[in-house]
Amino acid sequence: MISVALIAADPAVAILALSPSSLAGAAMARWIGAREETVAALMTGTIVLSLALLPAGVPALAVTLNMGLAALVVGVVVAGSFPQIRDAILPVLDPARYTAIAAILAITAITSVSLVDGRSIALAGILLATGALGAAIGAWAFGGDPLAAAIGGGTRDPSVAASVAMLVGLAGGGTVPLAYAGLLALATALGKLVVRRQT
Repeated sequence: MISVALIAADPAVAILALSPSSLAGAAMARWIGAREETVAALMTGTIVLSLALLPAGVPALAVTLNMGLAALVVGVVVAGSFPQIRDAILPVLDPARYTAIAAILAITAITSVSLVDGRSIALAGILLATGALGAAIGAWAFGGDPLAAAIGGGTRDPSVAASVAMLVGLAGGGTVPLAYAGLLALATALGKLVVRRQT
């Protein structure tokens, strides 16, 4: 995906490529019928990598992302050390996460939907295809679950990418993430149909 961003020479594509996998991956896995725990583990790994790599691609975010990495580490430590607290707050945090994703995508749609063009859709489609296929092939080669890998490692979160684009004031930065969100929703629906036919 990084090579796609380099070829496109588009900061919005680079931000999307460096974003973590879909933060709604667990819900997607549950709906399609993929292994939810594998998706969650891969998603966590991409979050850590994203927090490490995004500052290199977007230097203006260094301070914000370093604070995010610190919060992630503290959260992981607390969740592992105090499972009762973790289990008590998860029912609150899960709906909050999906509400935040929906709000960010709604704002992005309002501000950017008129700017989405064929190029944005094509770039988003290439990113989605290369990411999902690459992760699935890698998982298959090493005896893993290709569908879970495609969701948990091969997708990118358009709400994170749109947020970063807004934070740095990137003009038109929401078009590719918005197109990606639409294609990801379509791919998820198609994935559900394929899995249903196979079972």
